[in-house]
Amino acid sequence: MGRSRSQSIVVRGNKILLVKQNSGKVFYCLPGGGIEPDETPEMAALRELKEECNVDGKIVMRTSVQYNPRNDGDVYTFLVDIAESQASTGRDPERIRQTIIGVEWKQLDEISERDRAYLWSAGLKSIPAFYRILHSWGDDISYPVYG
Repeated sequence: MGRSRSQSIVVRGNKILLVKQNSGKVFYCLPGGGIEPDETPEMAALRELKEECNVDGKIVMRTSVQYNPRNDGDVYTFLVDIAESQASTGRDPERIRQTIIGVEWKQLDEISERDRAYLWSAGLKSIPAFYRILHSWGDDISYPVYG
């Protein structure tokens, strides 16, 4: 099995703290990264949050554990409280070339379909505000159009 990862969901109102990355294309993701051999998934989630967003947090609950075929390992996701701390752009010490270009608070309608799919799979629906959003949607079928 490959290297497992941990990540944090940090919420304020209806916005989620996301890391803006550029590794050839720009995308948004949860703050997170690889679990070191001497760490628990919880410790790794908090360390990665500190490295990438310059904030300390407190684990509230685990929202998901999923297998990631890209890394051949598990991805642990935690809801994390940062109180009123102000996030700012940090660094990814695992990468020689810095790919983190910002941290932003985003609503679901401000990010791409693909990035939203990752958030839902990370357990976003286990957070009451987002559960309510999900269940307010209609029954229409929609799917991104590829051209």
